[in-house]
Amino acid sequence: MATQDHLPEDLVVEILSWLPAKSLVRFKSVCRSWYVTITDHNFALKHFSNSFPNHILLKRLVTSESNNKEYVYSFLPYPLHLSGSVLNIFYPYLCYYPDECEISNYDIRGHSHGLVCLSDLYTGIYLWNPSTADIRELPPTIILAEPALTSVTNAVGFGYNSKTGDLKVVRVMYHADMTDMVRFIEVDHLPRVEIFDLSKNRWREIQTPVCGFVIWNPSFEMYYEGMFYWWAEDDDTEFILSFDMSEEVFGRISVPESFELDDEKYRSAGTLNGSMVLFHYPKSGDERMFDIWKMEKDFVGVSWTKVFTIAPGFGIEKPLAFVSSAELLMEANEGQVVLHNINTQEVKDIPMEGNPPATFIRAVVFVQSLFSVMGGNNIAY
Repeated sequence: MATQDHLPEDLVVEILSWLPAKSLVRFKSVCRSWYVTITDHNFALKHFSNSFPNHILLKRLVTSESNNKEYVYSFLPYPLHLSGSVLNIFYPYLCYYPDECEISNYDIRGHSHGLVCLSDLYTGIYLWNPSTADIRELPPTIILAEPALTSVTNAVGFGYNSKTGDLKVVRVMYHADMTDMVRFIEVDHLPRVEIFDLSKNRWREIQTPVCGFVIWNPSFEMYYEGMFYWWAEDDDTEFILSFDMSEEVFGRISVPESFELDDEKYRSAGTLNGSMVLFHYPKSGDERMFDIWKMEKDFVGVSWTKVFTIAPGFGIEKPLAFVSSAELLMEANEGQVVLHNINTQEVKDIPMEGNPPATFIRAVVFVQSLFSVMGGNNIAY
């Protein structure tokens, strides 16, 4: 029978399962029983089921006090109303000689269940849990190039297979003659696709056709509800390339006609009220308009409806992510992060550390977790 000095073990586990992941990482050192509980995979499942997307994971390139450029990842708990709520976290430096390698292209290639996939499309793919600071580099590709050809990673995506309860990375590769081509899309060699299953801890190649050629656009790439999305083109037609994480097949989604081959405008993707949305806006200019299109699915297929236009005059550089049905996180012209209410048109500054201007800003709505970046996970729940 429990005394006043001791809570029942199951009640302790229940209380711990509702705490933030970063707190639980610290609490592993409280006692052995808490360490065993917090590092148990079943507890990680219970903790995740009690969590919800109430953080924004933000990546920025800032200038430090010593005038050096450095990347900072930050957790912004929602609602964004307190200056002390911004928590800068560990940034994974992914090369052994920072002065000799370029890390600016390591970007978020999808996130799911509290894990983030980082890749520069050239030297490696990493899985990172920002809440626990655990990181690992995935093994090298099993797809070898033919003699005299170079392997080119065309696209990387990360997501969840709901059928198996597994997380996976998909990589699309071309083998190209780098000395005799202007664009990778012009090569005759068909792309090859490989999958890394975390539960099996290895790569495997799959035989499936790939539509078109993925255009590098880190602000567009996104995983959402079992599908990964890239911006792509084929025969002078631009479209969204999708990959079903469970069925392991690619698909092609048409975009609004105004998007196609408009080199003077940026495209990026996000979610709003349970639907995928597209942002479409000019690359430069003081009078830029930001159009927001919502994707609708029915038995016929996919259609797009323009739902909002953000008028000029707010000093906005680009949209980042919807954090609620009315609030859009955006990057301002001077490198600040601001919260724009699309209903009231109110704009609020989000105080951040680091000297402006910040650049290469990315933001994703994020769920913290205790899941391991190592193999052997099964996240069915």
